[in-house]
Amino acid sequence: MYKTSKIIFSPRVRKSPYFDSTIKHGATAFTVYNHMYLPIGFEGTLEDYKKVINGVQLWDVGCERQIEIKGKDAEKLSQFLTPRNIKKCAKGQAMYAPFLDFDGGFINDPVMLKIDENHFWFSLADGDSLLWVQGMAAGYKFDVNVNEPDVSPLQVQGPNSTALMARVFGDWINDLDFYKFREFTHEGIPMVIARMGYSRERCYEIFLQDYDKGNDLWELLWKHGDDLSISAGTPNQILRLEAGILSYLSDMDRTNNPYEVGLDWMIDLDQEDDFIGKDALKAIKETGPVNKLMGAEIAGEAMTVFNDEHWPVFIEDKRIGSMMVVAYSPRLKKNISYVIIETTFAIEGQEVIVVTPDAELEAVIVNLPWFKERA
Repeated sequence: MYKTSKIIFSPRVRKSPYFDSTIKHGATAFTVYNHMYLPIGFEGTLEDYKKVINGVQLWDVGCERQIEIKGKDAEKLSQFLTPRNIKKCAKGQAMYAPFLDFDGGFINDPVMLKIDENHFWFSLADGDSLLWVQGMAAGYKFDVNVNEPDVSPLQVQGPNSTALMARVFGDWINDLDFYKFREFTHEGIPMVIARMGYSRERCYEIFLQDYDKGNDLWELLWKHGDDLSISAGTPNQILRLEAGILSYLSDMDRTNNPYEVGLDWMIDLDQEDDFIGKDALKAIKETGPVNKLMGAEIAGEAMTVFNDEHWPVFIEDKRIGSMMVVAYSPRLKKNISYVIIETTFAIEGQEVIVVTPDAELEAVIVNLPWFKERA
């Protein structure tokens, strides 16, 4: 239905520092994310997927904007924003730290980096969370500065990512632990290099700290990757589904709480500090969530298109929820998807019907994730 649709570039939407390099290396489709252009296709989702699991791939995720919180009350405000206990996070360490509203619903689901004492970055999913944080800081009179710094992430993904990163930046890369980072300057390019990324493949995230050096950084990595099967790619729907990784506004939004989507492990209700949504989460924990996010495997031939809206899920004539996203996994040889369904029916092995615009598809409910181990 949308085959002839186009996206028009204009000054109203910002370009990432890697934009010119993504065009040079074959970006064919874009979307808008945090008021920036995000490339979403090069050779196609399946071909991009095959390349990343067999080589090394550069992902322009400069649209993951940062919120920087600095000042006397930076730790207090950062703690107030998330149900994670951030006191467990050391300098040089990152932590998944979602923002919730006062009802326990998701505002955003960033990763927090503790740059220093009373200096934090929150690396954002899509949404105007900078305004939320600035509002909380002003309304509750925290003594902090809150702004968007000149920081633009670039992800290096795939089994050959460590070899490429070590070749360019040094052997210390081999000793960088998961969710740890280090500030580093190379050939005049200032950055923070973290061992993390949006897949369970071997991956790194480079937080560039000079917009003007974006294409220099991309080309520096590219020229060292010829013999490592380097390619250009983008956050891949198949990869994240296989790994059970969620996408804010695609799989969950402000109407969902962490108990519904399997993120209750990151809630610390016993900590002394208050945080936004604490009372609401206590009530939800006591009564239990009404809905639950599960995996589903859909029978039939390999699905080659992605759903552009959520599809209803039924048991007989009763609608019990929605299918959020679907893709065919070549490694699993299955159509896999996420569904949010009534908790009563969220049982492994439960048979359901997914109603698409063209057909009714048989599916079975499974636990997440399909791939548990991180490379």
